[in-house]
Amino acid sequence: MISPLAAGDRLIDWIWPVVQAPTSLLSTNLPQADRTRGYVGSSQCRSCHSEEHSSWHRSFHRTMTQPATAESIVGAFDGQTVEVGNLKYRVFKEGDGFWAEMPDPDLMMQAGVSDRPVDLGKLPRVRRPVVMTTGSHHYQTYWVPSERVPGLLQTLPLVYLIADRRWIPRDEAFLRGPDDRQRLIIQWNHQCIRCHSTGGNPGLDEGTGLLKTRVGELGISCEACHGPGEKHVAERLAMKQDAAAIPAPRCDPVNPAKLDHRRSSEVCGQCHGAYILRPEHSMDFARSGSAYRPGDSLFKTRYEVKHPRVDPRPERVADYRRNPGFFREQWWDDGTILAGGREFNGLAASKCFTRGTLSCTSCHTMHGGDPDDQLKPSGGGPASCISCHSQPQYTDRITDHTHHAPGSEGSNCMNCHMPHTTYALFKAIRSHQIESPSNERLARYGTPNACNLCHMDRTLGWTRENLFVWYGQKRYPLTADQEKFSAGALWMLRGHAAQRVIAAWHSGWGPALRVSGTNWMRPLQARLLSDDYAPVRRVASMAMGDDARLDGAGFDFMASPEKLRSWSGRWQDRLARKTPVWDRVGEAVLVDSEGRWMDSEAASLLRGRDQRPVTIQE
Repeated sequence: MISPLAAGDRLIDWIWPVVQAPTSLLSTNLPQADRTRGYVGSSQCRSCHSEEHSSWHRSFHRTMTQPATAESIVGAFDGQTVEVGNLKYRVFKEGDGFWAEMPDPDLMMQAGVSDRPVDLGKLPRVRRPVVMTTGSHHYQTYWVPSERVPGLLQTLPLVYLIADRRWIPRDEAFLRGPDDRQRLIIQWNHQCIRCHSTGGNPGLDEGTGLLKTRVGELGISCEACHGPGEKHVAERLAMKQDAAAIPAPRCDPVNPAKLDHRRSSEVCGQCHGAYILRPEHSMDFARSGSAYRPGDSLFKTRYEVKHPRVDPRPERVADYRRNPGFFREQWWDDGTILAGGREFNGLAASKCFTRGTLSCTSCHTMHGGDPDDQLKPSGGGPASCISCHSQPQYTDRITDHTHHAPGSEGSNCMNCHMPHTTYALFKAIRSHQIESPSNERLARYGTPNACNLCHMDRTLGWTRENLFVWYGQKRYPLTADQEKFSAGALWMLRGHAAQRVIAAWHSGWGPALRVSGTNWMRPLQARLLSDDYAPVRRVASMAMGDDARLDGAGFDFMASPEKLRSWSGRWQDRLARKTPVWDRVGEAVLVDSEGRWMDSEAASLLRGRDQRPVTIQE
């Protein structure tokens, strides 16, 4: 059955029944460097490839996973206590080390698989050293060692938000359904190791249940993309010593840019994709790490997960029916990718990939550009598209195709064909499932469409008519509310959590504000300040900017439900007392002809909100 974890994937199933006696805490609990499978480490690349090494060294790929040192830790280990549910975690520094005082994570892990209820609040408290970090761009989380299972690393259920300079419970950093069970303990050695290290090998000894976890290197380094470098380094050293000994190099590393577009993209897809290890390879991974090497077929050892709308073959439909929840956590109902980190699945479903030769390296590079998104200088705009789509209607007569002015946001290929409909890390991300706006998807599936993510003040009916007139698309029936109210209002008031967070982000997006207006959305954003989902609240407050500082006090998206409702109510009271000069007026934007906010209509839409639980598996 399709599930987020393949058979044998739960590390607790591998080791807990076997290892029962406590063991002494090792002085260092980091995975050891593995030099037995051809990995040499990025330091060996630097002497010959200094420019490439330098550009990679600036990237967030390098700092994805690091030893916990004063240079790598960004969190405030200042003695404060952070509450996660009814459990308390104190983070502090002692000497040169970073520590956490916490409920015993080993006992908590055991309780997680126990058939008997356990009061976690009564577990003994322990001190554990923080030995490893994950993340360095948006937020950072931390790992402590198990005292029961040597080599096992377990997470603190906290993240440190770098921009906010604060700690929050880890689950509040992700869009998770209100009834989702909290994952207080996550083990690094079996799941995170796959994409947050290079050449990760859990090193399970099935006989003893012990772990001898090793990595080629922490973080995503040179050999993650170019393959193990031992033979290449040895050959080049031999050539330096005797140039005549090896007339031509035979052991050059893989260069993804020189592979065909499928194999090249699979190098990125080994981490930026939704897949499942084939059952026959799952335990092989546990024992020896991934058999995949750059340049190989990624799906020799992995099952390629596809949404049935993209691939309607019976086996794909059967996959969906067996576990629809897995798909809903990563795809919109129309089959486009919802969860961040699945860019390969989106690209692989697009015609630019299946019928053309578009690859990840068409737009991205690890060696240059802004580390924020690793785009090539030409990768952030239409230049990447017109290198293939060079017909006059896409170059010289762009308005004939886009019905927008040349150079405008509406004539930017990305905004129409790669809208920001993927969610991760408190923001919307461009879809890599390159498609055109569609009346069918607009009407049937509820995925926010490119047109209304700019024109948030317009209705879905308005978009449907334009797609009919401009491109001859079939008119699909809409509800009365979809004909009457703006898409932005519907998504933020009536939409489910994924629609709300995407709309909230766009309510602060510059291109949308320039064509949609701004202040008519303030009452909608204000209502999201008390949303059930923490990411929706934070994204809405970020979109409001300084306006989220009501009466000079900074909004706290992690405040109690009572305070959040108070904050939202004060904003609505302010609007009721003092009617502003609205930049949009009309029933569609819930402002009547006399400039009054249509509170009763907004309340009616809010009562009809789609309350389905939404979890996005970033």
